[in-house]
Amino acid sequence: TNIGYVCFENDSSIVDGIANVFPVFFFAVAALVCITTMNRMVEEQRTQIGVLKALGYSEFRIMGKYLFYSGSAAVLGCLIGFFGGTWLFPKVIWTAYGIMYRMESLQYVFDWKLAVISLAVSCLCSIGTTWLSCRYELGEVAAELMRPKAPKAGKRVLLERVPFIWKRLKFLYKVSYRNIFRYKKRFFMMVIGISGCTALLVTGFGIKDSIANVASDQFHQIQVYDLGVTFGRTVDASLEEDFRETLGERAEGYLVVLETAMDMKAGEEVKSVNLLAFDEEKDLTPYLSLHDTKDVPLALPGPGECVLNEKLADDYGVEIGDTIRLQEEGGRFMDLKVVGKNENFIYNYVYTTLQTYESLMGQKAECKTAYVNTAEDVDAHLLSASLMRMEDVASVTVNADTEERFSNMMQSLDLIVLVVILCAAGLAFIVLYNLTNINITERVREIATIKVLGFYQKETGAYVFRENVVLTLIGALAGLVLGYFLHQYVMNEIRVDMVTFQIHVKPLSYLYSIALTFAFSWFVNGIMGKKLDGISMTESLKSVD
Repeated sequence: TNIGYVCFENDSSIVDGIANVFPVFFFAVAALVCITTMNRMVEEQRTQIGVLKALGYSEFRIMGKYLFYSGSAAVLGCLIGFFGGTWLFPKVIWTAYGIMYRMESLQYVFDWKLAVISLAVSCLCSIGTTWLSCRYELGEVAAELMRPKAPKAGKRVLLERVPFIWKRLKFLYKVSYRNIFRYKKRFFMMVIGISGCTALLVTGFGIKDSIANVASDQFHQIQVYDLGVTFGRTVDASLEEDFRETLGERAEGYLVVLETAMDMKAGEEVKSVNLLAFDEEKDLTPYLSLHDTKDVPLALPGPGECVLNEKLADDYGVEIGDTIRLQEEGGRFMDLKVVGKNENFIYNYVYTTLQTYESLMGQKAECKTAYVNTAEDVDAHLLSASLMRMEDVASVTVNADTEERFSNMMQSLDLIVLVVILCAAGLAFIVLYNLTNINITERVREIATIKVLGFYQKETGAYVFRENVVLTLIGALAGLVLGYFLHQYVMNEIRVDMVTFQIHVKPLSYLYSIALTFAFSWFVNGIMGKKLDGISMTESLKSVD
């Protein structure tokens, strides 16, 4: 019931929801990199495999060499990643939340079950791919292995069947598009890797979009009063008179309401909620805005009716027209018909009228809460201090302070989102660097040939990297769609009892995700440009490959 513990538990729930999804996604893309790298390594070594086979080495001995290489890389990488990640990521998150909470030092717990699963997946991706590739190559005779592998047969691509577009393309563009769609495996590997990077970026930005403005929306669109005053006893005529005098000209108005905790029964489910009952003859609008998620105003509940917030209704399967039971600790209860579901972001509320409460509960409502709107240019904190000096006032809550507290809680997620973006950047770099490196290695003779034909440095770079740009565009567009669904899934995994999130991704976040993906791609192209410059025309053209 302590607000500090509740806030900390909610923050932990957000991290927990993210942690349930992101590692799986990172493992999938990391597996893609391992599969591509190991498969390429075995293909590059086919001549050496043929020589070893001709010299009489057994298939097991030959395969063991490559399995040891890939296995040692998998084990070493997994150990560094597991222990480094166990220390680094909790440290970052703990530091971020340390801004708001005063906590003891972090206690590290090593999950050995997770370590075994991580190691098993790493070895399966790395050693499994190497074993399959070696088995395929070793299926051929030694003489065949020692010969250069026949180049992939050329064929028309789909774009060539659209003469209106194909005829208008320049020759070098035609070559690039042919290469893109000719090598299907490289195409899909690149698109999957880049789409994964973009999806992570969309999800990271989307988490911030969905969470960042919760407090602002709650206290500017729903609970629009400035002060919440809780009295030590039921408000009667004399107490209300003293209250009115203390407010004086510093308040535009106030509304006395019943606000109490009750247990809500919906079917077999029981949930603690805040009941808010108000006088049906008083205007509720200046203090509380009842509207649905589409901003359509809701009619005030009539006799025997109530309105409850959308998340509460969805969590417990309550629909409009259903009946819920609200029960006090003493055993008294009332059955209310649900006539509306309102938008609400912080805490869970059921709204009804004082008249309904008194008629169904058989007792007079003990109203101990008042909502106050301050006059223009009046300091809410000074007014709060004046009210606290009243003998019968138990507490005063300034909504601006509550909003700031929740906003600070949400801002601590910025660091987590930054970690996600940096991880996506690292992932994009590894995927792009790896596949671009393979692309160049496979086409050394082709690149050397175009250099001999007189291509300038920039023309050679454009010839190779144009494919990367097109594949990055295709991958980024696919990643936007994948990121939308990944974001929806992650946000549904983040279950916070006292907070409802607006699950959405801003259009600007999609643009940022595409821009960052292209920035990563151009960075890799810049690095790989030096490798292109280093290709020797004479040595490459003399090689058997």
